[in-house]
Amino acid sequence: MIAGFPLGTDGWRGVLADGCTFDSVERVAAAAASVYPSFPGGGDSSRIVIGHDTRFLSPELARAAAEVFAKAGIGVVLTDRPIPTPAVSWNVRRLGLAGGLAITASHNPAHYNGLKIKSHLGSSAPPELYESVARAIDGPRAASGRPASIEKTDLSSPYRDHLATLVSLNAIRGAGLTILADSMHGAAGTLLAEILAGGPTRPVPFREGRDTLFGGVHPEPIASNLRASASAVSSGGCDLAVAQDGDADRLGVLDRRGEFVSPHRVLALLLLHAFRRRGLSGGIAKTFSTSLLIDRVAAALGAKLYETPIGFKYVAELMNRGDAVAGGEESGGYAFALHLPERDGVFNALLLVESLALGGQDLDGALAALAAEFGSFAYGRRDVYLPVPLIREYLDRVRTNPPRETAGQAVTGVRDLDGVKYSFGRRGWLLHRLSGTEPMIRLYCEHEDGAVMESVLKEAEERLKTFAGARSAATR
Repeated sequence: MIAGFPLGTDGWRGVLADGCTFDSVERVAAAAASVYPSFPGGGDSSRIVIGHDTRFLSPELARAAAEVFAKAGIGVVLTDRPIPTPAVSWNVRRLGLAGGLAITASHNPAHYNGLKIKSHLGSSAPPELYESVARAIDGPRAASGRPASIEKTDLSSPYRDHLATLVSLNAIRGAGLTILADSMHGAAGTLLAEILAGGPTRPVPFREGRDTLFGGVHPEPIASNLRASASAVSSGGCDLAVAQDGDADRLGVLDRRGEFVSPHRVLALLLLHAFRRRGLSGGIAKTFSTSLLIDRVAAALGAKLYETPIGFKYVAELMNRGDAVAGGEESGGYAFALHLPERDGVFNALLLVESLALGGQDLDGALAALAAEFGSFAYGRRDVYLPVPLIREYLDRVRTNPPRETAGQAVTGVRDLDGVKYSFGRRGWLLHRLSGTEPMIRLYCEHEDGAVMESVLKEAEERLKTFAGARSAATR
């Protein structure tokens, strides 16, 4: 636990004015400041980068955290505007610092906020660093006889200019694509449009301005939250849409019809481009809820495949060790050694558009070629909000008493790397997992047959609700 709410897959977050308050942010900042000089791996610990997203009170919470570090004698390089979380990571590396903080609740609903800690490598902090901060929460605060300075500066422009050097910008600008750039009112802002402007390719900014309510939807780039951009794509004659979440580390993609493209297929396209066109070589990491499609792609590329628990910090750890040069997760977070060992929604959007420009294909053509080479999978997820103790009890049951079959699919194996996964041979799987940030159980399913995928999810949800109903009745 950190400041009264659980340590998630990447940082902590809570409801504003409840779990997430100025006091809780200051307590966590003080704990981080007390262990900052001993952050693992090196880097200059005399200063730290602090950034923030577009959420309600994010600038003010970032300032409060900066003042805590300054009082502890640690100088602060504080952003003067909202920036993506990966911009914090990149600026940490650019300045050679020991780490950074991002005030953000990522893709959570608008009434949440929180923070993420970044390492000197420009990646998610390793689990042991979060644990050391957690242990220091209620310990003595670091103090200095003379407070350090807080430098408020533009951390966005250097990051934007660097991104522009990482892709074949002339090829992208000359491809003549019309791209809806949906920032979902989050930290990506107009970055993509600024980078791509200046040629026949036309970036169309969408939901680029700050709105602390995110237009009434969760700032997570999944199909249900991208209806407005889907309408804009189809009505505006766009070739595709790229969307980033609240802190711009995730990427969502829509085709020319406004239909959502599975993040697994996006990851596959990016991997094929990075390895076959950009010359990347080495291992590939994927999280426990990521598609079997990536297994097939890795095999075709001759790349060793690593499977990790859910949480990008585990992918980052493999990249930082040199075991993997690329990695991804089912929620649209991808990283490549071409840039950072960190998810970056803006960079990945650029990489995707570069793959189309250099491949001489539109998105439809690229996806058709992908299916022809590797086959297709249908993938779905359902989120059910329930009390955490009840979810834990249910997970124990599905782990110890798996059914012989689900929706007519024989269960050929059970794995519990992170959650409980039932395998259906080489054709698919079902995963039950407690969310790391909300009182919710996620049910994931993948199968070669879309109808089977839907049936498996429906039956899994019915079993869960039957169990919850029985437990509720028993406690009355």
